[in-house]
Amino acid sequence: MPEEKAPVAQGEVVAGKYRVDRVLGSGGMGIVVAATQLELDRPVAIKFLVAEAAKAPEIVARFGREARAVAKIQGEHVARVLDVGVLENGLPYMVMEYLDGADLAQRIAREGRLPLPEMARYVLEACEALAEAHAAGIIHRDLKPANLFLARRPDRTTIVKLLDFGISKSPVGAAGGITSTQAIMGSPVYMSPEQLVSAKHVDARSDIWSLGVVLHEALAGTPPFNAESMPQIVTRILHTSAPPLSDSRPELPPAVGAIVERCLAKDPAARFGDVAELASALAPFVEDGARSVERIARVLGRNEAPPPQAALLAPSIRPGADAWGGTQAQLPRRSAGPWIVAAVIGACAVLGIAAVVVRTVRRREPTTPVAAIVVPSVSVALQDPPPVKLAPPADPPAESASSAASAPTAVVVPHAKPTGAHAGRPTAVSLAASTPTTAAPTPTPTPTPTPEPADPLHMGIK
Repeated sequence: MPEEKAPVAQGEVVAGKYRVDRVLGSGGMGIVVAATQLELDRPVAIKFLVAEAAKAPEIVARFGREARAVAKIQGEHVARVLDVGVLENGLPYMVMEYLDGADLAQRIAREGRLPLPEMARYVLEACEALAEAHAAGIIHRDLKPANLFLARRPDRTTIVKLLDFGISKSPVGAAGGITSTQAIMGSPVYMSPEQLVSAKHVDARSDIWSLGVVLHEALAGTPPFNAESMPQIVTRILHTSAPPLSDSRPELPPAVGAIVERCLAKDPAARFGDVAELASALAPFVEDGARSVERIARVLGRNEAPPPQAALLAPSIRPGADAWGGTQAQLPRRSAGPWIVAAVIGACAVLGIAAVVVRTVRRREPTTPVAAIVVPSVSVALQDPPPVKLAPPADPPAESASSAASAPTAVVVPHAKPTGAHAGRPTAVSLAASTPTTAAPTPTPTPTPTPEPADPLHMGIK
Protein backbone atom coordinates (compact mmCIF):
# COMPACT_ATOMS: atom_id res chain seq x y z
CA MET A 1 0.00 0.00 0.00
CA PRO A 2 1.39 3.46 -0.81
CA GLU A 3 2.75 5.32 2.20
CA GLU A 4 0.40 8.31 1.80
CA LYS A 5 -2.62 6.02 2.26
CA ALA A 6 -1.39 4.52 5.51
CA PRO A 7 -3.36 5.85 8.49
CA VAL A 8 -0.27 5.54 10.69
CA ALA A 9 3.45 5.76 10.11
CA GLN A 10 6.18 3.32 11.08
CA GLY A 11 7.31 3.92 14.66
CA GLU A 12 4.12 5.74 15.59
CA VAL A 13 2.46 4.70 18.86
CA VAL A 14 -1.25 4.00 18.63
CA ALA A 15 -3.46 4.73 21.68
CA GLY A 16 -0.32 5.17 23.75
CA LYS A 17 0.44 1.45 23.87
CA TYR A 18 0.98 -0.06 20.39
CA ARG A 19 4.10 0.83 18.41
CA VAL A 20 3.77 0.35 14.63
CA ASP A 21 6.66 -1.73 13.24
CA ARG A 22 5.87 -2.49 9.58
CA VAL A 23 3.05 -3.03 7.11
CA LEU A 24 1.91 -6.66 6.69
CA GLY A 25 -0.70 -6.22 3.98
CA SER A 26 -3.30 -3.92 2.54
CA GLY A 27 -6.51 -3.95 0.57
CA GLY A 28 -9.13 -1.66 -0.86
CA MET A 29 -10.69 -0.92 2.53
CA GLY A 30 -8.04 -1.60 5.12
CA ILE A 31 -4.45 -2.15 6.07
CA VAL A 32 -2.82 -4.51 8.56
CA VAL A 33 0.40 -3.62 10.35
CA ALA A 34 2.70 -5.48 12.71
CA ALA A 35 3.09 -3.72 16.04
CA THR A 36 4.42 -4.26 19.54
CA GLN A 37 2.31 -3.98 22.65
CA LEU A 38 4.61 -1.90 24.82
CA GLU A 39 3.32 -2.88 28.26
CA LEU A 40 3.55 -6.63 27.60
CA ASP A 41 6.31 -6.50 24.97
CA ARG A 42 4.50 -8.91 22.69
CA PRO A 43 3.82 -8.75 18.95
CA VAL A 44 0.31 -7.92 17.76
CA ALA A 45 -1.40 -7.11 14.49
CA ILE A 46 -3.50 -3.97 14.06
CA LYS A 47 -6.15 -3.69 11.38
CA PHE A 48 -7.22 -0.19 10.25
CA LEU A 49 -9.79 1.17 7.86
CA VAL A 50 -8.37 3.52 5.26
CA ALA A 51 -9.76 7.05 5.06
CA GLU A 52 -11.83 6.43 1.92
CA ALA A 53 -13.53 3.36 3.37
CA ALA A 54 -14.16 5.07 6.70
CA LYS A 55 -16.42 7.57 4.93
CA ALA A 56 -19.03 4.84 4.28
CA PRO A 57 -21.16 4.16 7.35
CA GLU A 58 -21.96 0.68 6.10
CA ILE A 59 -18.28 -0.26 5.94
CA VAL A 60 -17.65 1.12 9.40
CA ALA A 61 -20.58 -0.94 10.71
CA ARG A 62 -19.14 -4.00 9.00
CA PHE A 63 -15.78 -3.40 10.69
CA GLY A 64 -17.39 -3.25 14.10
CA ARG A 65 -19.43 -6.36 13.44
CA GLU A 66 -16.28 -8.28 12.58
CA ALA A 67 -14.78 -7.40 15.96
CA ARG A 68 -17.90 -8.46 17.84
CA ALA A 69 -18.20 -11.72 15.87
CA VAL A 70 -14.58 -12.75 16.45
CA ALA A 71 -14.77 -11.80 20.13
CA LYS A 72 -17.49 -14.44 20.59
CA ILE A 73 -15.26 -17.20 19.22
CA GLN A 74 -12.62 -18.38 21.67
CA GLY A 75 -11.31 -21.43 19.81
CA GLU A 76 -7.68 -21.75 18.75
CA HIS A 77 -8.54 -21.77 15.04
CA VAL A 78 -9.74 -18.15 14.92
CA ALA A 79 -7.42 -15.15 15.15
CA ARG A 80 -8.36 -13.62 18.52
CA VAL A 81 -9.38 -9.97 18.89
CA LEU A 82 -7.50 -8.32 21.78
CA ASP A 83 -8.71 -4.74 21.63
CA VAL A 84 -10.68 -2.19 19.56
CA GLY A 85 -10.58 1.60 19.40
CA VAL A 86 -10.74 4.75 17.30
CA LEU A 87 -7.86 6.98 16.27
CA GLU A 88 -7.91 10.71 16.90
CA ASN A 89 -8.84 11.26 13.24
CA GLY A 90 -11.90 9.03 13.67
CA LEU A 91 -10.53 5.90 11.98
CA PRO A 92 -11.49 2.68 13.81
CA TYR A 93 -8.88 -0.01 14.47
CA MET A 94 -8.83 -3.58 15.77
CA VAL A 95 -5.93 -5.22 17.65
CA MET A 96 -5.52 -8.92 16.93
CA GLU A 97 -3.06 -11.66 17.82
CA TYR A 98 0.04 -11.70 15.66
CA LEU A 99 0.32 -14.65 13.28
CA ASP A 100 3.57 -15.85 11.74
CA GLY A 101 3.19 -17.68 8.46
CA ALA A 102 1.30 -17.33 5.16
CA ASP A 103 -2.26 -17.78 4.03
CA LEU A 104 -3.48 -20.72 1.98
CA ALA A 105 -3.78 -18.62 -1.18
CA GLN A 106 -0.05 -17.90 -1.07
CA ARG A 107 0.67 -21.56 -0.50
CA ILE A 108 -1.43 -22.65 -3.49
CA ALA A 109 0.14 -19.98 -5.70
CA ARG A 110 3.60 -21.17 -4.71
CA GLU A 111 3.15 -24.95 -4.80
CA GLY A 112 0.03 -25.59 -6.87
CA ARG A 113 -1.70 -28.82 -5.84
CA LEU A 114 -1.39 -29.77 -2.18
CA PRO A 115 -1.23 -33.31 -0.73
CA LEU A 116 -4.57 -34.78 0.33
CA PRO A 117 -3.71 -35.52 4.01
CA GLU A 118 -2.41 -31.99 4.54
CA MET A 119 -5.35 -30.27 2.85
CA ALA A 120 -7.89 -32.49 4.57
CA ARG A 121 -6.38 -31.48 7.92
CA TYR A 122 -6.64 -27.80 7.02
CA VAL A 123 -10.33 -28.15 6.18
CA LEU A 124 -10.93 -30.11 9.38
CA GLU A 125 -9.39 -27.30 11.43
CA ALA A 126 -11.46 -24.74 9.53
CA CYS A 127 -14.53 -26.80 10.42
CA GLU A 128 -13.59 -26.51 14.10
CA ALA A 129 -13.54 -22.71 13.78
CA LEU A 130 -16.81 -22.66 11.85
CA ALA A 131 -18.51 -24.99 14.33
CA GLU A 132 -18.05 -22.41 17.08
CA ALA A 133 -19.22 -19.59 14.79
CA HIS A 134 -22.26 -21.51 13.58
CA ALA A 135 -23.17 -22.48 17.13
CA ALA A 136 -23.23 -18.73 17.92
CA GLY A 137 -25.43 -18.05 14.89
CA ILE A 138 -22.60 -16.52 12.82
CA ILE A 139 -22.22 -17.38 9.12
CA HIS A 140 -18.85 -16.36 7.71
CA ARG A 141 -19.94 -15.83 4.04
CA ASP A 142 -16.39 -15.05 2.83
CA LEU A 143 -14.48 -18.30 3.11
CA LYS A 144 -11.57 -18.43 0.65
CA PRO A 145 -7.90 -19.47 0.70
CA ALA A 146 -6.80 -15.93 1.56
CA ASN A 147 -8.86 -16.09 4.78
CA LEU A 148 -7.35 -19.40 5.93
CA PHE A 149 -4.05 -18.43 7.50
CA LEU A 150 -1.44 -21.16 8.02
CA ALA A 151 0.21 -19.95 11.21
CA ARG A 152 3.38 -21.49 12.60
CA ARG A 153 3.38 -22.65 16.19
CA PRO A 154 6.51 -22.41 18.39
CA ASP A 155 7.23 -26.07 17.57
CA ARG A 156 7.15 -25.16 13.84
CA THR A 157 3.96 -27.10 13.16
CA THR A 158 1.12 -25.42 11.25
CA ILE A 159 -2.31 -24.46 12.53
CA VAL A 160 -5.19 -22.96 10.55
CA LYS A 161 -6.52 -19.59 11.69
CA LEU A 162 -9.79 -18.36 10.20
CA LEU A 163 -9.71 -14.64 9.32
CA ASP A 164 -12.01 -11.82 8.25
CA PHE A 165 -15.54 -12.09 9.61
CA GLY A 166 -16.26 -8.66 8.11
CA ILE A 167 -19.23 -9.71 6.00
CA SER A 168 -20.42 -12.38 8.39
CA LYS A 169 -24.11 -12.78 9.07
CA SER A 170 -24.79 -12.47 12.79
CA PRO A 171 -28.06 -12.48 14.74
CA VAL A 172 -26.74 -9.67 16.95
CA GLY A 173 -25.78 -6.15 15.86
CA ALA A 174 -26.78 -6.48 12.21
CA ALA A 175 -27.48 -3.12 10.63
CA GLY A 176 -30.47 -2.84 8.37
CA GLY A 177 -28.73 -0.98 5.55
CA ILE A 178 -25.70 -3.24 5.22
CA THR A 179 -27.25 -6.06 3.21
CA SER A 180 -27.19 -4.16 -0.09
CA THR A 181 -23.44 -3.57 0.24
CA GLN A 182 -22.79 -7.09 1.42
CA ALA A 183 -24.49 -8.46 -1.66
CA ILE A 184 -21.56 -7.26 -3.79
CA MET A 185 -18.83 -7.85 -1.20
CA GLY A 186 -16.77 -10.95 -0.90
CA SER A 187 -15.33 -13.23 -3.57
CA PRO A 188 -17.89 -14.52 -6.11
CA VAL A 189 -15.66 -17.48 -7.04
CA TYR A 190 -16.28 -18.96 -3.57
CA MET A 191 -19.89 -17.87 -3.05
CA SER A 192 -22.75 -20.35 -2.95
CA PRO A 193 -25.62 -20.07 -5.46
CA GLU A 194 -28.02 -18.91 -2.76
CA GLN A 195 -25.59 -16.23 -1.57
CA LEU A 196 -25.29 -14.88 -5.10
CA VAL A 197 -29.07 -14.60 -5.27
CA SER A 198 -29.61 -13.21 -1.77
CA ALA A 199 -26.89 -12.75 0.85
CA LYS A 200 -29.54 -12.39 3.55
CA HIS A 201 -31.06 -15.85 3.09
CA VAL A 202 -28.11 -18.11 3.77
CA ASP A 203 -27.26 -20.57 6.52
CA ALA A 204 -24.33 -22.75 7.55
CA ARG A 205 -24.59 -24.78 4.34
CA SER A 206 -23.40 -21.74 2.39
CA ASP A 207 -20.09 -21.93 4.27
CA ILE A 208 -19.95 -25.66 3.46
CA TRP A 209 -20.19 -24.79 -0.25
CA SER A 210 -17.27 -22.36 0.11
CA LEU A 211 -15.18 -25.00 1.88
CA GLY A 212 -15.88 -27.36 -1.02
CA VAL A 213 -14.57 -24.75 -3.48
CA VAL A 214 -11.44 -24.23 -1.36
CA LEU A 215 -10.85 -27.99 -1.11
CA HIS A 216 -11.27 -28.45 -4.86
CA GLU A 217 -8.88 -25.57 -5.63
CA ALA A 218 -6.20 -26.77 -3.24
CA LEU A 219 -6.30 -30.33 -4.63
CA ALA A 220 -6.83 -29.55 -8.33
CA GLY A 221 -4.82 -26.33 -8.47
CA THR A 222 -7.70 -24.24 -9.80
CA PRO A 223 -11.20 -23.26 -8.55
CA PRO A 224 -14.08 -25.31 -9.97
CA PHE A 225 -15.95 -22.21 -11.19
CA ASN A 226 -13.45 -19.86 -12.76
CA ALA A 227 -13.82 -17.50 -15.70
CA GLU A 228 -12.52 -14.25 -17.12
CA SER A 229 -15.40 -12.06 -15.93
CA MET A 230 -17.74 -11.92 -12.97
CA PRO A 231 -20.92 -12.53 -15.05
CA GLN A 232 -19.37 -15.71 -16.44
CA ILE A 233 -18.40 -16.85 -12.94
CA VAL A 234 -21.90 -16.23 -11.62
CA THR A 235 -23.48 -18.04 -14.58
CA ARG A 236 -21.28 -21.10 -14.06
CA ILE A 237 -22.00 -21.23 -10.34
CA LEU A 238 -25.75 -21.02 -10.93
CA HIS A 239 -26.10 -23.27 -13.96
CA THR A 240 -23.02 -25.46 -14.45
CA SER A 241 -21.89 -28.54 -12.56
CA ALA A 242 -18.40 -28.49 -11.12
CA PRO A 243 -15.84 -30.54 -13.07
CA PRO A 244 -15.11 -33.86 -11.34
CA LEU A 245 -12.03 -33.78 -9.17
CA SER A 246 -10.90 -37.01 -10.84
CA ASP A 247 -10.32 -35.10 -14.09
CA SER A 248 -7.31 -33.33 -12.57
CA ARG A 249 -6.39 -35.74 -9.76
CA PRO A 250 -7.29 -39.27 -10.91
CA GLU A 251 -4.99 -40.80 -8.28
CA LEU A 252 -7.14 -39.53 -5.38
CA PRO A 253 -9.65 -41.91 -3.76
CA PRO A 254 -13.12 -41.65 -5.34
CA ALA A 255 -14.55 -40.82 -1.91
CA VAL A 256 -12.69 -37.49 -1.95
CA GLY A 257 -14.31 -36.50 -5.22
CA ALA A 258 -17.68 -37.51 -3.76
CA ILE A 259 -17.08 -35.26 -0.73
CA VAL A 260 -16.26 -32.26 -2.93
CA GLU A 261 -19.24 -32.98 -5.18
CA ARG A 262 -21.58 -33.10 -2.23
CA CYS A 263 -20.23 -29.81 -0.86
CA LEU A 264 -20.87 -28.23 -4.27
CA ALA A 265 -24.47 -29.40 -4.62
CA LYS A 266 -26.57 -26.58 -6.03
CA ASP A 267 -29.41 -27.41 -3.68
CA PRO A 268 -28.38 -26.70 -0.05
CA ALA A 269 -30.46 -29.67 1.12
CA ALA A 270 -28.20 -32.01 -0.89
CA ARG A 271 -25.02 -30.86 0.88
CA PHE A 272 -23.67 -31.96 4.23
CA GLY A 273 -26.08 -30.88 6.95
CA ASP A 274 -23.37 -29.21 9.06
CA VAL A 275 -19.61 -29.01 9.42
CA ALA A 276 -19.64 -32.04 11.72
CA GLU A 277 -20.84 -34.24 8.85
CA LEU A 278 -18.23 -32.76 6.50
CA ALA A 279 -15.51 -33.32 9.09
CA SER A 280 -16.66 -36.90 9.60
CA ALA A 281 -16.32 -37.53 5.87
CA LEU A 282 -12.77 -36.15 5.80
CA ALA A 283 -11.61 -37.73 9.07
CA PRO A 284 -10.44 -41.04 7.48
CA PHE A 285 -7.85 -39.08 5.48
CA VAL A 286 -6.40 -37.27 8.50
CA GLU A 287 -4.30 -38.81 11.25
CA ASP A 288 -6.30 -38.68 14.47
CA GLY A 289 -9.17 -37.00 12.60
CA ALA A 290 -11.76 -38.68 14.84
CA ARG A 291 -10.82 -36.42 17.76
CA SER A 292 -11.45 -33.34 15.66
CA VAL A 293 -14.87 -34.69 14.70
CA GLU A 294 -15.71 -35.28 18.35
CA ARG A 295 -14.76 -31.72 19.27
CA ILE A 296 -16.86 -30.30 16.43
CA ALA A 297 -19.85 -32.42 17.43
CA ARG A 298 -19.65 -31.25 21.04
CA VAL A 299 -19.44 -27.58 20.01
CA LEU A 300 -22.55 -27.99 17.84
CA GLY A 301 -24.40 -29.66 20.71
CA ARG A 302 -24.55 -33.12 19.13
CA ASN A 303 -24.92 -36.02 21.53
CA GLU A 304 -22.43 -38.04 19.53
CA ALA A 305 -20.19 -37.60 16.54
CA PRO A 306 -21.67 -38.47 13.14
CA PRO A 307 -20.55 -41.81 11.69
CA PRO A 308 -17.80 -41.82 9.06
CA GLN A 309 -19.27 -40.73 5.75
CA ALA A 310 -16.34 -40.83 3.36
CA ALA A 311 -17.97 -43.62 1.33
CA LEU A 312 -21.34 -41.90 1.07
CA LEU A 313 -22.56 -41.36 -2.48
CA ALA A 314 -22.70 -37.67 -3.23
CA PRO A 315 -25.77 -36.61 -5.16
CA SER A 316 -25.17 -35.67 -8.75
CA ILE A 317 -26.22 -32.10 -9.46
CA ARG A 318 -27.28 -30.95 -12.87
CA PRO A 319 -28.78 -27.62 -13.88
CA GLY A 320 -32.54 -27.39 -13.59
CA ALA A 321 -34.93 -24.84 -12.19
CA ASP A 322 -35.49 -23.91 -8.59
CA ALA A 323 -35.34 -20.97 -6.22
CA TRP A 324 -31.58 -20.56 -6.49
CA GLY A 325 -31.34 -18.82 -9.84
CA GLY A 326 -32.30 -21.77 -12.02
CA THR A 327 -30.50 -24.67 -10.40
CA GLN A 328 -31.96 -27.86 -9.10
CA ALA A 329 -30.63 -31.05 -7.56
CA GLN A 330 -31.46 -34.13 -9.59
CA LEU A 331 -31.70 -37.72 -8.56
CA PRO A 332 -28.36 -39.47 -8.12
CA ARG A 333 -26.99 -41.13 -11.23
CA ARG A 334 -26.89 -44.89 -10.89
CA SER A 335 -24.79 -47.27 -12.90
CA ALA A 336 -26.57 -49.60 -15.31
CA GLY A 337 -24.15 -52.44 -14.56
CA PRO A 338 -26.10 -54.05 -11.68
CA TRP A 339 -29.33 -53.96 -13.71
CA ILE A 340 -27.68 -55.66 -16.69
CA VAL A 341 -26.25 -58.41 -14.47
CA ALA A 342 -29.64 -58.93 -12.85
CA ALA A 343 -31.34 -59.15 -16.26
CA VAL A 344 -28.84 -61.76 -17.50
CA ILE A 345 -29.26 -63.86 -14.35
CA GLY A 346 -33.04 -63.66 -14.66
CA ALA A 347 -32.96 -64.71 -18.32
CA CYS A 348 -30.73 -67.69 -17.50
CA ALA A 349 -33.09 -68.76 -14.75
CA VAL A 350 -36.12 -68.60 -17.10
CA LEU A 351 -34.30 -70.64 -19.76
CA GLY A 352 -33.30 -73.24 -17.18
CA ILE A 353 -36.87 -73.62 -15.93
CA ALA A 354 -38.14 -73.90 -19.52
CA ALA A 355 -35.65 -76.68 -20.27
CA VAL A 356 -36.75 -78.66 -17.22
CA VAL A 357 -40.41 -78.31 -18.20
CA VAL A 358 -39.72 -79.49 -21.77
CA ARG A 359 -37.82 -82.56 -20.55
CA THR A 360 -40.61 -83.42 -18.11
CA VAL A 361 -43.30 -83.16 -20.81
CA ARG A 362 -41.33 -85.35 -23.21
CA ARG A 363 -40.92 -88.04 -20.58
CA ARG A 364 -44.67 -88.14 -20.00
CA GLU A 365 -45.69 -88.41 -23.72
CA PRO A 366 -47.53 -91.76 -24.43
CA THR A 367 -45.69 -94.18 -26.66
CA THR A 368 -47.24 -96.82 -28.99
CA PRO A 369 -45.80 -100.32 -28.66
CA VAL A 370 -44.38 -101.62 -31.89
CA ALA A 371 -43.93 -105.31 -32.50
CA ALA A 372 -41.06 -106.00 -34.80
CA ILE A 373 -40.36 -109.27 -36.54
CA VAL A 374 -36.71 -109.53 -37.35
CA VAL A 375 -36.07 -111.99 -40.11
CA PRO A 376 -32.58 -113.49 -40.11
CA SER A 377 -30.42 -113.09 -43.15
CA VAL A 378 -30.84 -115.85 -45.71
CA SER A 379 -28.69 -116.91 -48.57
CA VAL A 380 -30.66 -117.20 -51.76
CA ALA A 381 -29.14 -118.85 -54.80
CA LEU A 382 -30.43 -116.60 -57.52
CA GLN A 383 -31.06 -118.28 -60.79
CA ASP A 384 -33.23 -117.22 -63.61
CA PRO A 385 -36.25 -116.86 -61.41
CA PRO A 386 -39.55 -118.23 -62.50
CA PRO A 387 -42.41 -115.81 -62.74
CA VAL A 388 -43.45 -114.69 -59.31
CA LYS A 389 -47.03 -115.09 -58.42
CA LEU A 390 -48.30 -113.35 -55.34
CA ALA A 391 -51.04 -115.20 -53.57
CA PRO A 392 -53.46 -113.37 -51.29
CA PRO A 393 -52.39 -113.62 -47.71
CA ALA A 394 -53.95 -116.27 -45.59
CA ASP A 395 -56.60 -115.23 -43.18
CA PRO A 396 -55.03 -114.79 -39.78
CA PRO A 397 -56.45 -116.53 -36.81
CA ALA A 398 -59.06 -114.69 -34.85
CA GLU A 399 -56.62 -114.07 -32.02
CA SER A 400 -54.08 -112.57 -34.44
CA ALA A 401 -56.71 -110.37 -36.00
CA SER A 402 -57.70 -108.95 -32.70
CA SER A 403 -54.03 -108.31 -31.86
CA ALA A 404 -53.53 -106.56 -35.20
CA ALA A 405 -56.47 -104.36 -34.50
CA SER A 406 -55.01 -103.27 -31.18
CA ALA A 407 -51.35 -102.78 -32.17
CA PRO A 408 -49.78 -102.40 -35.62
CA THR A 409 -47.10 -104.84 -36.66
CA ALA A 410 -43.92 -103.85 -38.44
CA VAL A 411 -42.06 -106.39 -40.58
CA VAL A 412 -38.38 -105.74 -41.13
CA VAL A 413 -36.56 -107.92 -43.69
CA PRO A 414 -32.85 -107.37 -44.24
CA HIS A 415 -31.32 -107.45 -47.69
CA ALA A 416 -30.59 -111.04 -48.85
CA LYS A 417 -27.00 -111.86 -49.44
CA PRO A 418 -26.61 -113.23 -53.00
CA THR A 419 -24.48 -116.29 -53.55
CA GLY A 420 -23.35 -118.38 -56.46
CA ALA A 421 -23.25 -117.11 -60.00
CA HIS A 422 -25.42 -114.12 -59.26
CA ALA A 423 -23.36 -112.83 -56.34
CA GLY A 424 -22.93 -109.43 -58.01
CA ARG A 425 -26.60 -109.01 -58.94
CA PRO A 426 -29.16 -107.40 -56.66
CA THR A 427 -31.65 -109.53 -54.87
CA ALA A 428 -34.80 -110.24 -56.75
CA VAL A 429 -37.20 -109.44 -53.96
CA SER A 430 -37.13 -106.84 -51.09
CA LEU A 431 -40.16 -107.38 -48.95
CA ALA A 432 -39.77 -104.36 -46.62
CA ALA A 433 -37.71 -101.22 -46.14
CA SER A 434 -35.43 -100.84 -43.18
CA THR A 435 -37.79 -98.25 -41.75
CA PRO A 436 -40.60 -99.95 -39.83
CA THR A 437 -44.08 -99.60 -41.31
CA THR A 438 -47.38 -99.85 -39.58
CA ALA A 439 -49.95 -102.28 -40.96
CA ALA A 440 -53.51 -101.00 -41.11
CA PRO A 441 -56.10 -103.09 -39.23
CA THR A 442 -58.09 -105.52 -41.47
CA PRO A 443 -61.82 -106.07 -41.12
CA THR A 444 -63.08 -109.39 -39.87
CA PRO A 445 -63.49 -111.67 -42.94
CA THR A 446 -66.44 -113.89 -43.75
CA PRO A 447 -65.80 -117.33 -42.28
CA THR A 448 -64.22 -119.59 -44.89
CA PRO A 449 -62.37 -122.80 -44.67
CA THR A 450 -59.04 -122.15 -43.07
CA PRO A 451 -56.24 -122.77 -45.55
CA GLU A 452 -52.94 -124.11 -44.64
CA PRO A 453 -50.71 -121.43 -42.98
CA ALA A 454 -48.30 -119.66 -45.27
CA ASP A 455 -44.61 -119.98 -44.97
CA PRO A 456 -43.63 -117.11 -42.62
CA LEU A 457 -40.38 -116.63 -44.44
CA HIS A 458 -41.84 -116.11 -47.91
CA MET A 459 -45.09 -114.49 -46.78
CA GLY A 460 -47.21 -116.21 -49.41
CA ILE A 461 -44.64 -116.23 -52.20
CA LYS A 462 -44.89 -119.48 -54.21
